[in-house]
Amino acid sequence: MCSICGCKGYKQLTQKSTCGNEFEIQYIRSGKYLLPQKERDKNYFLIYFESHFNDKIKIKVNQNEIFNKQVITNDKRPDDYSDRIMYKMDGKNEYIMDIQGIDSNTCLNLTLDKKYRVMYFFYYQNKWIVRFSNELRIN
Repeated sequence: MCSICGCKGYKQLTQKSTCGNEFEIQYIRSGKYLLPQKERDKNYFLIYFESHFNDKIKIKVNQNEIFNKQVITNDKRPDDYSDRIMYKMDGKNEYIMDIQGIDSNTCLNLTLDKKYRVMYFFYYQNKWIVRFSNELRIN
């Protein structure tokens, strides 16, 4: 049950990765701390690892590795994130992101949606959740 002011409106899709596991994609439609339009116009993505991670994570964008390290989240403090990546885009039309969880033997492949500038990654009940947003993370 959620209150009227406490729920976020989002669209949710489930997809299957090339390694066979399912993952969920969410698109947040609105939020409290939205990025101003001039920030959304800049060519970068912010990526946050949010909860339930204890895995070595590798991320490639258009075949170029941008991240390769152990990610461990503190699930007792859900407002904390364990790592953050800022990825600068170079003007290409399409960005394909390949993500691998080495220890969990999982992966996901997705096309970055350039309408959104922030991505949140969760790993919950053996499933990746990717949340696209223009909402700022305020700690």
